[in-house]
Amino acid sequence: MNAKKCPVFASFLLAILLSGHAVAHEMHHDHSEPVASMPAIQRADLVPVAARYELKVNKSQTKTQTDWYLWRDADSVETASVAVGHNDIWQRVGADEYHYRRVFHHERRVIDYTPGEIKTRHAEPDWGKLASVISPHLLEELKRGASKTMFGQKAVRYTGKLGDQQIDLWWLEQAKLPASLQMTRSSERMTLALKEIHAEAPAAWPRVSEDRIADYGMIDAADFGDMESDPFVARVMQQDGHGHSH
Repeated sequence: MNAKKCPVFASFLLAILLSGHAVAHEMHHDHSEPVASMPAIQRADLVPVAARYELKVNKSQTKTQTDWYLWRDADSVETASVAVGHNDIWQRVGADEYHYRRVFHHERRVIDYTPGEIKTRHAEPDWGKLASVISPHLLEELKRGASKTMFGQKAVRYTGKLGDQQIDLWWLEQAKLPASLQMTRSSERMTLALKEIHAEAPAAWPRVSEDRIADYGMIDAADFGDMESDPFVARVMQQDGHGHSH
């Protein structure tokens, strides 16, 4: 698991593309500058927010469209992909300590990464990257263009090419989230379009609650090595390349 090297969208692209973790790595350009070097993503600037996006992925002959959700609080970031029934939950529990849960609703299983396990894996996340869907550091690599009002706030367009990917981004400066993002490479295209944004999410949105997962099977990620005979664990380990990268 190396959360510092993978933007948040890599995790749900993995689930949507259904083609192994290598694709998620290939679909991004690595920007792993420390959060502290980026004034635009200081913790105090990241106001609580809930957002619903429409995610479209065109890859070869496959087209996928789904709703994707983000909840961001002072010390937690949760995302949900409706198409795959999967929630990711990061919680900051100390100055440099984090707790992480992966919730698989179809399988009714939860994988739990304790702060100790995350430290063992050297997987402490770049919080600004998690909380903003993409790394705001990316903006420095792109050309700043026109601005307009979107969702009641200023949005600025950024375009450019990173590696073999063409990027077209409209960035909400107040919320520090994309209003729209299109990434194109060869025959692959991912489009993320914001549909709703709130200070507090509607109750019907699919956020995880303890009641909802009370009867799910709980797995400590530290026990993976002893559970390879479990088909679910074996599949997750195979998808992750015998490790997890968010």
